[in-house]
Amino acid sequence: MNRSALGWGVVLLLLGGLMLAGEMGVRINGVSPMSFFWPLVLVLFGGWLILSVFLRPRMENQQGSVSLQGASEATVRVNHGAGELRIGGGALAGDLADGVFTGGLEQNSRLNGSRLEVRMSPPQVSFPFFFGNWDRFDWDMRLNTEIPMDLILQMGANKTEADLKDLRLTSLKVETGASDTRVRLPAQGRLRADFSLGAASLKLTVPEGVAARIRASTGAASLSVDTSRFPRMGDGYQSPDFETAPNAVDIKIEAGAADIKVS
Repeated sequence: MNRSALGWGVVLLLLGGLMLAGEMGVRINGVSPMSFFWPLVLVLFGGWLILSVFLRPRMENQQGSVSLQGASEATVRVNHGAGELRIGGGALAGDLADGVFTGGLEQNSRLNGSRLEVRMSPPQVSFPFFFGNWDRFDWDMRLNTEIPMDLILQMGANKTEADLKDLRLTSLKVETGASDTRVRLPAQGRLRADFSLGAASLKLTVPEGVAARIRASTGAASLSVDTSRFPRMGDGYQSPDFETAPNAVDIKIEAGAADIKVS
């Protein structure tokens, strides 16, 4: 069944029926039926959301991998919609990434000199709305731990567990909407980590022996920082040895209504 067509069909029938009733002079307690259109749409929307929890299609598990193609560095962009995303190290030799991608995977890769540029995304856009597709993508993926890598994560309404401790990241960028995101940052090297959050929960873990500078621009967000490791300094928080430490992460956070913890 095409749920997009079904949803739009319900909306159009409802709109047409209320408009016809209004033209025929029908009144409900002296009020035009069109006054009930948006409340009814919201009721239908809420009902569809609840029903969709139980009517999600059974998704097939798909093994997938991205060949390293002899590259010595990489840029990996991961687009993920509704569902769960788990990321860690330990990709097989010769692979930049591999894992199990429930719901499917589309990938595009391009070797630019010694750098492999990769984009990984679901086979179709996940958009949790009652007249659209509601597909759930549960990905359990591993990345190569041997080569330097820029990692970009773009998530929707999902749950993310990213254990990046063993990766050789040179930069990290995370953009997420309504999500629950937990990230363990790399244990080696110096990198910049940027986070852009909507109505989200974010828990950042900085490994022992890694210095950090934390700067946050928040709206209605709650920010909790382990000040025993990262004392308050100016308008942010910073390890005393941040400037000289061989292993350090420069964290910048922009958030709306978010709950943020850094430890």
